[in-house]
Amino acid sequence: MSILRALIPAALVAVSLCGCVVEERGYGRPPPPCRGAFWVEGHYGPRGYWHPGHWRCPGVVEVVEVE
Repeated sequence: MSILRALIPAALVAVSLCGCVVEERGYGRPPPPCRGAFWVEGHYGPRGYWHPGHWRCPGVVEVVEVE
């Protein structure tokens, strides 16, 4: 019975430590290349390729090559 009384507080401490919350950190971004630019998060393109996060400038026409 005394072993059980010693294990209960230890178990409560272990369970309470498992519930710690870790803050999510943002990742550093390079400075914007132009005025009015907006950040586009990483995403999969229409063909399934991964595009990492990047800046997009207003008024810039992006060239898309067609196979």
